[in-house]
Amino acid sequence: MQTLGIDAKSPVVFDMIAEMDRPSFQGGVSFEQFLQVVAQRLGDQRTREGIDRIFDLFDTDRTESISFGNLKRVTKELGDVLNDEEIRDVLTRSGSNSAELSRDDFFNIMTKKTFG
Repeated sequence: MQTLGIDAKSPVVFDMIAEMDRPSFQGGVSFEQFLQVVAQRLGDQRTREGIDRIFDLFDTDRTESISFGNLKRVTKELGDVLNDEEIRDVLTRSGSNSAELSRDDFFNIMTKKTFG
């Protein structure tokens, strides 16, 4: 969580995990649900600047894309809310090249323009 700018012992982390441990998430957490929980805690998802800030928290290697490794790291820090297969599915369904999410792909997901 430190790479996301949050102290791992912060109540915010425990709140995010608790949020994703509700009965409504039984059977798994979709990437869209995961992003909503993260965005509620880390940035304003109503503005391009806020979405870019959230993107930058995922893109720790500064490649201007979110890779499998980036997503795996974040989900692991949040308690493995997505397994490897779900992460690959997210990249395949959401990314323009199925190996990673570009900044525009991420923006489209966050504004619900293309995810589905």
